[in-house]
Amino acid sequence: MGHGFEIRINGSQPIRAGFSAESYVVTCILDAVRRDATEEELSVTITGLNSTDNVHAEWSKQELRPGDVVQITVVDGIYDTPRNTFPRIAEKDIIAQKLKYFHILKEELKEYLNE
Repeated sequence: MGHGFEIRINGSQPIRAGFSAESYVVTCILDAVRRDATEEELSVTITGLNSTDNVHAEWSKQELRPGDVVQITVVDGIYDTPRNTFPRIAEKDIIAQKLKYFHILKEELKEYLNE
């Protein structure tokens, strides 16, 4: 059994995020973001990667408000089933995406490339 996290927001039912896998990553990310003149965004995202099976997982993504209490405890044992799972992106698809963006940027920045 690997380690994971138990996350409780404002005393709600906890989310137990983790994997019973040989190789994995579990993340709890708290964001406070403000762009230009827009309102600040506050959120918590709980995701992971089961590297053994090459599957990404998402347990929760929710908005927060000032005053919210987020409690994170390191745990092991039994974990909740992720809300969403999706396969890891294949290496060839990653390269194709990077090449697509490369050509877009090359065209967009062509006047700066000869300096």
